[in-house]
Parts: sequence; structure tokens; C-alpha cells
Amino acid sequence: MRLSRFIPLVIGSAALLGCGTDKVTDPRFPPLAGVRFINAVPDTGAIDVRAIDQVDFSPVGNAIAFRSRTEHQPTEAKTRHFRAFITSTNPVIASNPIIDTTLTFGENSRYTVLLTGSARTKVQFVLINDNAPVPASGEIAIRTVNASTGAIDSYVVDSTVTPLPGSATAANVAPVGASVWVGRAAGKVAMRVTPTGSAAVFASQQGPYAPQALLGATAGAGVNTASTPFSVYFFPRSVAGSGAPQTAAFLVPAIVWFVDRVPTP
Repeated sequence: MRLSRFIPLVIGSAALLGCGTDKVTDPRFPPLAGVRFINAVPDTGAIDVRAIDQVDFSPVGNAIAFRSRTEHQPTEAKTRHFRAFITSTNPVIASNPIIDTTLTFGENSRYTVLLTGSARTKVQFVLINDNAPVPASGEIAIRTVNASTGAIDSYVVDSTVTPLPGSATAANVAPVGASVWVGRAAGKVAMRVTPTGSAAVFASQQGPYAPQALLGATAGAGVNTASTPFSVYFFPRSVAGSGAPQTAAFLVPAIVWFVDRVPTP
């Protein structure tokens, strides 16, 4: 599809980026990509991200918490200059970038910019291509993304208590690596993650169900919505005593399901 379809959303909303199938271009606007940010830095608080080379068609991430993300945003497709900062009201902290680098985006492609590493040593951007395949009829597409520092195996199963099958759905996914998407019938589905070659489960998470359609509207994106592709991220626990969240849910590794593209009727 041509991302120029979504230019009007720059004025109103970028939420529907990537939802059309038309090939119409508009010469008034530059080539576009879709870009989102995901924070996988486990030892600090929220992070702000800015494109500093231009104002128009530049994605923004404000106060992105650990394990959280922005939506895909229309972004001019070329080499772009970014900086990231610890979210703070202290001008000394807020003006001191923890990353200052460039990233290159291709036209009509979708990307995740994964913030990873350590605020105590080095934070970096990892660029992940989000061009998900169109799932087969009646199916969803699922891939595993490893935001931790050790290799993992993932298992796509019925529930968080389903015993692990004999072989992993995605085996030996490297740190900050992504598996291929696999198809699965829409409906009840979960992911379970182990260290590579181990049967000890790190984390399990049921896939999110979408609300039912109201008054003839299309149901939202969920594992019960056919044609929805997902990237399922495995995150490490937060570092004890750091600025990252210290509640119980963050003191253990976790799985988070992210929708890569909202299907359209």
C-alpha cells in the first residue's frame, strides 16, 4: 500500500497508518514510512524520543515507559536524525541525550525502533522491520521478538497453562532478534517463553481479545480477529533499585502482545 493515504491523519490522527490497499500517491507529500517506538530499557524510567532533523513527518515518543510503545506514525522515508532523553522536569537531565544517531527508513515500510541496553552503560536503537504478511483466511500471524539479553524459545499454545509441545514455535531467538511470523487460527491463543533449550518457563501471556463489533462496526484487533498480525515481545525484569518500575509485575520477565496492523473490513 502507499503510505501517502494517511497524510490527512497527520492533522487528526496517525492511528490508522497502514490500513488501506490503494495505490494512489499524492505528489504534495514525501515518501512515507510508519515508525513506532518501544522501550525495553530495564534500568531507568520513561524515555522521550525526538527526530531533530525536521518538524514535518517526524515521529515523537513522549514519556514511553518500560515495556510500553507508541503507535506507528507517518515518517518521511529517508535517513533521519534522532535523539532520546530520560523523561524529566529537570532541564539538565531533559536536555542531555542518551542516544544521538541516525536511522534509515524505506518508503511504504513499517518499523519498530526498539530502545534497548542500559541507561547505566549504553542505550541504543534497534531497528525492526514490521512489514507483516497478510494472514491466511481465518488466521492471525504471530512472531516473537526478544527484548532480553539471552536467547529464548517461544511456544504458541492454547493457554498459559498448556504444557509445552515437543518443539518450539520459534527456537533460539537471539537477543534483540525477531522470528518469522507464523499463522494460527484466530481464537484462543497464548505464548510461553523459555531459555533456549530449557523447559523452565520464563513467562506466559494470553493473547488479547478484541471487543465485539457494535452496530455493524468492525471488531477491534485481537487474537479473535482474523487477519491481525502480532509481534509478541519478551521483556526482562526491571533492574532492582533502578528508576524502572519496581512493582511485582516488573520484578519478573514478561510477555507483551503488540498489534502490528489493524485489519480493515
